[in-house]
Amino acid sequence: MRRIVDWPLALALATLAAAVAAVGRGVEVRLVLLAAGAAMAAFAGAPLLAADAFARALVAPIVAPICASLGFAAVLAGTGCDRALARVLLGPAVRWPWLCVPAAALAAYLVNVAVPSQAGTAAVLGPLALPLLRAARVHAAHAAAAVLFGASFGGDLLSPGAQDVLAVTGATAAQARALQDHLLPASLAGLLVGTAWLTLRARRDAPAPPANDAADLPPLRPVDLLRAAVPLLPVGLLLAAQAGSAPLQWLLQPPTTGPTDAWGGALAIVRAMLVGAAIAAATSWPTLRDGAARFFDGMGQAYAGVIALTVCAQVFGAGLAACGVASALLAATPPAAHGALCAAFPFGLSLLSGSGSGSVLASAQALLAGLPAGPDVDRGAAFACLGGAFGRTLSPAAAVVACVAGLARVEVVALLRAVAPPLLLGAAAAFATIALR
Repeated sequence: MRRIVDWPLALALATLAAAVAAVGRGVEVRLVLLAAGAAMAAFAGAPLLAADAFARALVAPIVAPICASLGFAAVLAGTGCDRALARVLLGPAVRWPWLCVPAAALAAYLVNVAVPSQAGTAAVLGPLALPLLRAARVHAAHAAAAVLFGASFGGDLLSPGAQDVLAVTGATAAQARALQDHLLPASLAGLLVGTAWLTLRARRDAPAPPANDAADLPPLRPVDLLRAAVPLLPVGLLLAAQAGSAPLQWLLQPPTTGPTDAWGGALAIVRAMLVGAAIAAATSWPTLRDGAARFFDGMGQAYAGVIALTVCAQVFGAGLAACGVASALLAATPPAAHGALCAAFPFGLSLLSGSGSGSVLASAQALLAGLPAGPDVDRGAAFACLGGAFGRTLSPAAAVVACVAGLARVEVVALLRAVAPPLLLGAAAAFATIALR
């Protein structure tokens, strides 16, 4: 007798709804993803699938570059190199107050390229940018929105060690270079559109200055240009090596022992991050002594946070695929709307959970893992990465939102109201750029 109800699919959809509800009620995201993935694997008749996906994700090639990137970020924080870069980027705003809003947004975006954590970027830049913005008579909510917008719009996706890019390319047939070719113009287009809106709105809502009074912007301390350059060193090394610089080809050489095809571009990222961490630690003797400890502390935090979330998302995605949820979603979506689905799915998950990385990877596992290499999977991966970033930025549960609201002393609701219009305008510009390429 023909089966009328596809019970694995029906149970998986019920599990998915329960998972969304649990995340919305504040249950730990990693627990929800892991439990839901294991349940769906059992419904599909493959209970060991969840354990196998868990084990493979723990030792995947993406683990090393993500840990190295966050280790490098920890050394930057300990040496003050990240703050030096922030002061350089904010310098023009001290001389020209009308540049404060675009300078803060663009500075946060560029710092996020070097510092892969959105909350970390806000913590570095906020204490410097927010006093400048307030002294320039920018409304508190707009000042906070400028920092939040720049710190979490997707600058981290342009870093060679971007955790979302590495995770998506490791789980699907998407190619890192092709994915970056989509993300770079899309992210910059959206950033410029959103920053322009923020600037105009801040100027419109600025309180009138008192008579015979000029904005008195707080001065920034003198900058150590060497330290300011260090955060961008790994990115510069990798870009120069990929452009064919002969002295830097050692970065791209495969390992001399073991399998040479398992690492892909991960080994080059690890090498560049180690060089950057060593130079950052060497900027002064006290930090040189503590550099190794800071680096490994950062790696441990990466494993406890980012890697753990990635592992749980892999289990969740494997369960979705085993029950046929992915194929059902794709079958019900017209080909022309596939990009919209790839963006909307992680956007919704990130909006509920406050985590972009887990949502992006779970979406990629569910919607893109079965597609062959080519433009469609690369474009879908770009939609997913940006959709997760935008959903997290509008989530009241996101760490970066809480960080910026606390630094600016504004209510979370007021901050989200201020950042939503420029973010959605920027998102529309970014998605249109991907769709038209």
